[in-house]
Amino acid sequence: MPRQARLGGSQTGGKSFSWFMLLELLSVGGFLLFLGIGNTRLALVLLVGPFQIMAWTVALRGSSYALALFAALLPAAGLELLPIPYARYVYLPVAIVLLIIVTRDFLADGASIRRRRLTWPDTIPLVLLGLSLVLSTTSAVVHGWTRSELWHQVVLFAEAMALLYFFAVAPTTVTDVRAVILTFCLTLSATILVSWFIPGVSGSDAILGGITSKGGLNVLGAFLSCGTALLLGIFLQTDRTSSRIVVLLCMVVVLSTLVLTRSRGAWLGFGVAVLYALLRVRSGWLWTVLVFAALLLLGVGPLRDVLLSRASETSEGDPSFLGRLFLWSYAWKIFKANWLLGVGFDNFRYVKHFYGYPGQLWWIVRFHAHNIFLEMLVDLGVVGFTAFCWLYLRTLFRLDRIVRARTPDRWALALGLGAALVAYAAHGLFDYVAFQYGALALLCVLLGLGINVSGRSPSTVG
Repeated sequence: MPRQARLGGSQTGGKSFSWFMLLELLSVGGFLLFLGIGNTRLALVLLVGPFQIMAWTVALRGSSYALALFAALLPAAGLELLPIPYARYVYLPVAIVLLIIVTRDFLADGASIRRRRLTWPDTIPLVLLGLSLVLSTTSAVVHGWTRSELWHQVVLFAEAMALLYFFAVAPTTVTDVRAVILTFCLTLSATILVSWFIPGVSGSDAILGGITSKGGLNVLGAFLSCGTALLLGIFLQTDRTSSRIVVLLCMVVVLSTLVLTRSRGAWLGFGVAVLYALLRVRSGWLWTVLVFAALLLLGVGPLRDVLLSRASETSEGDPSFLGRLFLWSYAWKIFKANWLLGVGFDNFRYVKHFYGYPGQLWWIVRFHAHNIFLEMLVDLGVVGFTAFCWLYLRTLFRLDRIVRARTPDRWALALGLGAALVAYAAHGLFDYVAFQYGALALLCVLLGLGINVSGRSPSTVG
């Protein structure tokens, strides 16, 4: 039956428009009311409300729209340009609700259910991660290692797992995956350009005006290194010269800003991702892009100075390196005492002071394990750590298989996703950025899209 007939045709469309206009009028009226009584915060929320309602209305048209809407706001989440209450109570949960609604509509077709159902090797680690989250949280409660931030992080991890699932099953074609990636990359470039003109706070670590992240420049670096890797995949899959120029300009914006973050972990991640791409692809265009990027970094004085000065600080005598070794030793100590259940997601930074980590609590809770794999091992225990590595490595190896096979319509997309996962993992060897809601969501989006692309049979390439 045609969709218009099922929904009641134009009559239903007219009712939807009437409800939409009513909500718009209420939003504008509320804006004027709160502005008049001096509550500018609520007034601003209601002013933006109509645009939010329009976006949600469009997202309900299908999974591709809902995924694109989430991807479009993801760079702003990474830079924490979204207010924290909005991110916690609107951006993440509403995105999941929208995806539940649209995927239920799509799954009305039996063939679609079979095509987009996760395989057991992908389902088992997700289930184990959920179980580990419950058990590690229970362990934290039993030991008295609870605080308000723990509950926020537990909910965040559960939401991230839901996002991973939906990004793995909701895209119906490879074109949908490419659209999500392109949306993320374009909005990342646009967000950076806009942020250049935001006045920076005096004494902050903002670069080029207001570009920063409350989660730290390492979080921003993770977004930029992964974004560059994704742009590389899009570049290799694009044939039109005009489109390649646009993608190349985005790469210049993202890569130059990556240098200015001074995040050595992000630089390492990007370098390893580029090395991976070089080993897998023999392309004149790829070499052209890399030579152009190298000339840009070495030819622009400020970029060259930042790169060389920061790189020269990396040595065995670097206090930050010794500090990491100290944190890693405590992470291993705490893991041995809680190897089965873990201490709770993102809870290592709080628990380590119970095991003698020196310093006052208000200061030491700032420090994570500075290694994503150690952090998962301590926080979620051996079962959660095994499930995380299983999911990560399985997705990466399957994407690499597509790249080596040069599977039509997917190999460059798989290369970009694989390189982004390589960049995130290499960066994660020396920094832990997944505590920040945008960075964790980015990781789960990459894994979900990687599962979607690598799990397709030739008949579902589309």
